[in-house]
Amino acid sequence: MVKNTTGGSKAKGQARKFVSGSKNAKALRVSTDESEVYAQVTKYLGNGMCDVICCDGISRLCHIRGKFRGRGKKDNLVTNGSWLLVGLREWATEKKEKKDSCDLLEVYSEADKENLKNIKTVDWAIFMTTPDTTKTTTERGEIEFSNEKTDEHQALMDEEFERSKTGIRTVIALGEDDIDVDDI
Repeated sequence: MVKNTTGGSKAKGQARKFVSGSKNAKALRVSTDESEVYAQVTKYLGNGMCDVICCDGISRLCHIRGKFRGRGKKDNLVTNGSWLLVGLREWATEKKEKKDSCDLLEVYSEADKENLKNIKTVDWAIFMTTPDTTKTTTERGEIEFSNEKTDEHQALMDEEFERSKTGIRTVIALGEDDIDVDDI
């Protein structure tokens, strides 16, 4: 074993015995079996699981193996929009109310994505658009948030601005208590 001469906090974890080969020397892993499919992460669930959409259009629950967690997570970070190679669980029985499961086999970097696009056997159009996680919908119609300003809203804002310049104080009367807006 190599002697730790640097010392300090967590220096042993940075020792040469834990370093794998250089990143550039890694060959691109492609699907070699029909049970290995390409997928994109749509939602990270935590606890070693995420939702993925596979190249066949089916949404599955992906289990992140221990190889990609802990110390191995450094170069294999799984986030929303990441491209993965997953192995289907052909041995598992399908349940009506649950999603099919799959196991994570490979996480592709941005450079790997460009090389994968050259493979013509897969339709990559399904992965080109990232899932829209910022879009919010109100199913019950209770509250809808918007950044759009209406003319009425703009008129109220202009009126309040003019009042603040002239020094007129705005007081709102609510029954017994009066609220001074300038004191808020």
